[in-house]
Amino acid sequence: MAAVTRIDSESRPAVLWRGFLLYLLAFPLLPATFLALMDGRTVEAMARGAGFILCMAAATLIRKGIRLDNEARKRRLRRRASTVRYRLVGAVLVAAGIFLVAWLGLPNQYDLFDSVLWAIAVLVGCYLYYDFDSDSKGPDIAAIGITTEELVELLDEAEGKLLAIENSSRRIHNIEFKDRLRRIVKEARDILDTIERDPVDARRARKFLKVYLDGAQQVTEGYARTHTEGEQHALEDNFRRVLTTIETVITEQQMKLAENNLSDLDVTIEVLQMQMEKEGVT
Repeated sequence: MAAVTRIDSESRPAVLWRGFLLYLLAFPLLPATFLALMDGRTVEAMARGAGFILCMAAATLIRKGIRLDNEARKRRLRRRASTVRYRLVGAVLVAAGIFLVAWLGLPNQYDLFDSVLWAIAVLVGCYLYYDFDSDSKGPDIAAIGITTEELVELLDEAEGKLLAIENSSRRIHNIEFKDRLRRIVKEARDILDTIERDPVDARRARKFLKVYLDGAQQVTEGYARTHTEGEQHALEDNFRRVLTTIETVITEQQMKLAENNLSDLDVTIEVLQMQMEKEGVT
């Protein structure tokens, strides 16, 4: 079974609630900023506004770091999720925001030393509750030329195109075409599984995943949109020829991944692009 998870109407990604509390905690700073402005306390308003912005940015970064870590675990990826330590950067930002609010946004309540203590306490609290991004547990990221973040985005984008092909195939009534598209999607998912198991292949197959799958999606959607408009025998012949080329390309891709050789795949992809334009089914 392919390790790439299909997303459909019955199986959708769970909502990421962890880290959402930071948004709620930062929200009171927004009305506090306007109140300070109305009273003419410019420095306090600027400190509170800056604290609000920093806390909101920190929440976004921390949640992104958590999401990437969850994706890496789901996809069984061992390398560090990103070259950017989102949770660490987020924790530093929220600590800086709290420091500004305590020191300048709440005058006569906390001196500089107390404000620093508040910042340190927040930083430690973020570490204890959210943890910081894990170090790489596999080969160095530079050794494979792609981060887990980039790999997850690449696989998600490719899976989205395959789902679009499946949706378009449901509007096609030709049994032959539906069967061929079903095989194409299955073989493409096998390639995604191969890339997920060996991320080294992702960097070399990046153009295939973007250009080839994008072309396959365009040609399928184009045919599904126009094939019901009267007699379309010529269009069917054109679509059949393009499907044959697509099947050839995906077979060659599988072979080249197995051989660790993608040197001449670009030529085949360019041939597919030119044929799609010539057949006029996009």
